[in-house]
Amino acid sequence: MIKAQYRHTGFTLLEVLIGMSIMSVMMLLLFASLRVCVQNWNAGEKKIAQVSQAATVQTFLYNKLQTVLPLDVDTEDGKQFSFSGDINTLEFVAAMPASAARLGLQIFKLSLIPSKNNQGKELMVDIKPFFGQSDETSWKEEQVVILKNVQRLHFAYFNADDTKDDAGWQKEWLDKFELPDLISVDIELMNGELWPQIVVELKVDDVAAGGAAVGKRGRNPFGIVNGKFTSP
Repeated sequence: MIKAQYRHTGFTLLEVLIGMSIMSVMMLLLFASLRVCVQNWNAGEKKIAQVSQAATVQTFLYNKLQTVLPLDVDTEDGKQFSFSGDINTLEFVAAMPASAARLGLQIFKLSLIPSKNNQGKELMVDIKPFFGQSDETSWKEEQVVILKNVQRLHFAYFNADDTKDDAGWQKEWLDKFELPDLISVDIELMNGELWPQIVVELKVDDVAAGGAAVGKRGRNPFGIVNGKFTSP
C-alpha cells in the first residue's frame, strides 16, 4: 500500500523579512498620508476661522458706522458732539438691532489696547447706553474684544467740503460739530495678513429735515421723547 506523501511548504526566513519590510514601508506611507491629510484639514479649518472672523468684524464695522447718529452727549463739561476719533480710537452713537439684548441708543467706543499675552494688540469695543433706561441693568457698560493679534489699526476721516481747511483725509476728528463724509479702517494682523481697506459712507446724511442736511451741526431731527429715541 502506497501512502501519499505530503510536502509541507512555508515561507523561508528571507521571504518573511522581505514581506515585513514591504509591510513597514506601506505602513509608513499610510501614516504619512494620514498626517498630510490632517495637516491640510487643520490648515483649512484655520483659514475658514480666519475668514469667518474677518467677515464678522468687517460686518460689525460696516453696520455700526453706517448708522452713526449726529447727537450731543451730556458730559461733566456740558454737551459735546457724540462723534470723535483719532488714528486708533473712535467713539460714536448708534442704535442696537431689535434682536440684541441691549436695546436703544448706545455709545460705542472702538480702541486698540495692548494684549494681555503680549501677542500684538486687541480691538476693544466699549458699549454703554446713550441715555438712562428704566431697567438699571441696561446702564452697565460692556466691554468686548472683537479682534486679537492686531499689529496695526488706523482710522481716517474724510471731509468732502473743499471750502474748509480740513478738506480731504484726516488722521483725527476731534472737537468737530459735524460728521465726516467717509471713514476708512486699515487693519494688519501679527501674522502679516493685511485686510482689505474698509471705507464706509455715513448714511445719516440721506435723511433730511426741513431742507437741512442731517449730520451737520444745526437743526437735528433726531430726539428723545418720553425716554424713547425718535426720528422723522
